Amino acid sequence: MNIEIGRILNTHGVRGEVKAEIYCDPALLRGLQAITVGGAEYTLKSFRGHGAFFLLTLEGVDSIGAAMPLKGKPITAERETLPLKQGEYLFSDIYGFDVFDTRTQQVIGTLSEVLERPASMIYRVTGEIGESLIPAAPPFYQGVNFEEKRLLVATIEGMLPNED
Repeated sequence: MNIEIGRILNTHGVRGEVKAEIYCDPALLRGLQAITVGGAEYTLKSFRGHGAFFLLTLEGVDSIGAAMPLKGKPITAERETLPLKQGEYLFSDIYGFDVFDTRTQQVIGTLSEVLERPASMIYRVTGEIGESLIPAAPPFYQGVNFEEKRLLVATIEGMLPNED
């Protein structure tokens, strides 16, 4: 399964480097041999930080003319090739998991999305009681049980839609 890990924003210089926004931990790029950009597979020769972005050198992309068609294209990688450490996971791995609230001792819905916000990531949970937005950080985040396909959270009073 291919996972979107970033997007090519622009070209950089005349030698084919591309400027990219990376959505995952940039350390994951170190272990990747190949990435897909806009449906075509490339060997990732090198990457380096450039402010908040990254500059990538791709095998076979050695001029601005070769880099231009990649502008705006998504960067994907095979999920199995991502060098995750023991216990690490991607948010996409837990989409659809039941969300269990340790305060109310009940499943409050399923994880439908993880929103990136300046202060922290936020879990969007949808269920019979409505939609809940829960910070994806301690003390709200309590853990993940992959065997039970369950995300554990601890809400506070008034956080759930049925507690108005």
